[in-house]
Amino acid sequence: MKTSRFHVPLDLVRNNPNEKIHSIESSRFKKYGRILYDFDTSYLVTLADRVTAIPEHDTTYETFLPVLEEPPIMEELKLYYGEQDIQIGYCNGKNQSINGMEYHKNPELFVAVTDCLQFLTPFSELEEFNTVDTRSSELFFFPKGSAVIVEANVLHLAPCGVSKDGFKSIIVLPRGTNEPLSKSMAERVSKSNDPESKLLLKNNKWILAHPERTNLINQGVHVGLRGPNKIVIPV
Repeated sequence: MKTSRFHVPLDLVRNNPNEKIHSIESSRFKKYGRILYDFDTSYLVTLADRVTAIPEHDTTYETFLPVLEEPPIMEELKLYYGEQDIQIGYCNGKNQSINGMEYHKNPELFVAVTDCLQFLTPFSELEEFNTVDTRSSELFFFPKGSAVIVEANVLHLAPCGVSKDGFKSIIVLPRGTNEPLSKSMAERVSKSNDPESKLLLKNNKWILAHPERTNLINQGVHVGLRGPNKIVIPV
């Protein structure tokens, strides 16, 4: 019997006995997004693996990389955004913790350049735009080459590495997402009484930090995660 490439590796399961790891083909993933079975990621994955690097520590995120935005790739990916203007960037690193949760008000197209893991949490678990319990998150395995649409408002953050060498991934979002707020918008945010506004850090990026994630807190991110800062043990 042939094993599906979406099957969660047994050594990863053994290393993490206290955290259920779901396949993205499981029914659990349907409330967060869907797999793009018809999208051939082979060229994009090979390209991204060649032109991007894994940092020695933490994670690196670039909103877009021109070499990834070649016309054939861009046109193919625009299909999933109804021809909206999009950006093709990447997130690489050696992260192993949940650390925080962010959301966008548009879907995010995610491609695993290496095997990856992601903690995902339903938007309904965000209480009064103030707190989220980390125990409401679910952990999913994204095999190398898989592509998914993560629906709007799903709480997530940087992937976690399956390997001790780290992870690589491609992030596709509407153009301008994760870029700095304009001066006028930043002023409006600072004066707003709307409860969601305190979470708005960048363009189309609402985010909460875990108390242990000081580098996010130092950027002014709202401390809103309660519960353990969940950790994944790589293989």
